[in-house]
Amino acid sequence: MQGIDLTGQRFGKLVVLKLVPKEERTWPNKERAWVCKCDCGNEVIVRQRNLRGARMTQSCGCIRKKAAFKATNMIKDLEDDFLDSFQDFEKFLFIHRTFRTAIGDISYLNKEEYKKIINHFYYQKQFNDLYQFWLQEEKTNTFYDLAKPSIDHIIPKSKGGSNDISNLQYLTVFENLAKRDMTMEEWESFKKKTNTTSNYFYESIKEVMKK
Repeated sequence: MQGIDLTGQRFGKLVVLKLVPKEERTWPNKERAWVCKCDCGNEVIVRQRNLRGARMTQSCGCIRKKAAFKATNMIKDLEDDFLDSFQDFEKFLFIHRTFRTAIGDISYLNKEEYKKIINHFYYQKQFNDLYQFWLQEEKTNTFYDLAKPSIDHIIPKSKGGSNDISNLQYLTVFENLAKRDMTMEEWESFKKKTNTTSNYFYESIKEVMKK
């Protein structure tokens, strides 16, 4: 394959976009490598020798992540077609993990209920505004990553709120902590009366994401 132009060729879920210029190859032997786009939407650099053969690289890593997810998640018999429907698998995993963190044991959900929850948030504007805003922020990789989206109970469980999808929303970690055990109605009233604002409140982020 040395010297061959692989541009446009498909290897597993990867389509070759372009050759990595020699001056940009940071590995010791400077061997040829290609920028590839995965079917899931991610781009990845793959060394030429790994595009064919027994140890062929077949994806950006999403195949491995999906296999790991299927082996460890608490929802039985999820179809590959459902998982493959999410072009941004990292976003799907984020929703799954934060939902599990907020709810705890989700094994009570049947497959269709689980799908409804994931699809609801995956395509919801409020979640996507928060998620994209967070991706642009500097990460601290701790729970107190203030811009990180986290699931909030609109009516707190301490006040009788349920885990039903109608009672769940995403706020930033910062706003979720500030809201504490207030209902959303109480929280909005408190912010208005006290003139409390923050760049990490959703109403501010929503305006930023319009630009």
